[in-house]
Amino acid sequence: MPTRKFLFIRHGETDWNKAGRIQGSTDIPLNATGRAQARAAAAALRSATFDRVIASPLSRALETAQLVNEPHGRPLHTDKNLQERGFGSFEGFGIAELKQRHGIPMTQSLTTILPPDAEQWGETLKRTRGVIRTWTERYPKETLLFVSHGGVFGALHEQLCGAWASTQNAVPYSFSPNASGWDVAVLEAATADLSTQ
Repeated sequence: MPTRKFLFIRHGETDWNKAGRIQGSTDIPLNATGRAQARAAAAALRSATFDRVIASPLSRALETAQLVNEPHGRPLHTDKNLQERGFGSFEGFGIAELKQRHGIPMTQSLTTILPPDAEQWGETLKRTRGVIRTWTERYPKETLLFVSHGGVFGALHEQLCGAWASTQNAVPYSFSPNASGWDVAVLEAATADLSTQ
């Protein structure tokens, strides 16, 4: 796992996000709101220092990274290990529809009924742990900004902080080590910029 501070942003909104459909590894582009969210995140990052951007190659994350990085002009890389968890044959279906079909309460996670062709959570944890470690070791003196997906954020949060957590679209976070573990904080400037979207 990493041993120094890094930044993280989930991609901006897509039409499938808005409709409550599972995207997973399906390549769905940003919508107009998602592009506006990415630009707001770029503005929120004006006071943050980062040296390099690493993004998932899925278009919703890559375009978010490009828009966020536009005013900063940092080197931008892609890494397939930052892609969202694959949900197999569940991709494209509405979350509410699947829960209703399988008799799962809305408050319960779909993870209990994932299809066999979905990426297993242990694989997601291993992949996200490896990709963050690889990049932070490759650039040990740089602060990195990762632009990825909600499942990747959840996996990182679970491994670094001990519990899974969700994130909204295009909200910048800082992950910083402390004496007892990790602090995860929303970059404050982003809160006001994104709260109305």
